[in-house]
Amino acid sequence: MRKLYTRMAVVVVVLASVVSAAAQQMQPYTSTEGRFTVNFPQGEVKKDSGTVPLGSGGSTTLYQFSVAPSDNISYIVMYNDYTADYANGDPQTVLQTTRDGAVKGKTLLSDLAISLNGVPGREFTAKDDTWNYTVRQFLQGKRLYQLIVVSTAASPATQISDFLSSFKIL
Repeated sequence: MRKLYTRMAVVVVVLASVVSAAAQQMQPYTSTEGRFTVNFPQGEVKKDSGTVPLGSGGSTTLYQFSVAPSDNISYIVMYNDYTADYANGDPQTVLQTTRDGAVKGKTLLSDLAISLNGVPGREFTAKDDTWNYTVRQFLQGKRLYQLIVVSTAASPATQISDFLSSFKIL
């Protein structure tokens, strides 16, 4: 009888490992136009773009790639190219300005200057009444890359680290 319980326990552990591994699978994604690669959670990668105004009166095209494993979780990569007269000066100052715009109306929880192979960046977390936000931004020349994970407290995202750490600029 003891052997039966031991075998059942082993089967349960193996099944749990298989289910956990399946839930944690990531899919590589490359954007040749965006010059980046990233690992998204499993699911359809949706692409979108649109024109957004800049504070200087100009505009830029924002490109967005996203996977939403549920209604309560989204993994997003966005990029845009600033005009020659926009985003001049110290990259960290520019990144702080974009951070401030992103957290307007939210509570900033953490903020850290980072880099990716010498490309200046910022990582911050914020929240509002419904959503939690984890963001990494990188400014390479006039191109701003943003990686964003949005989730609710009731349904926290579980693949944030895998997603963020997989990002590479080509």
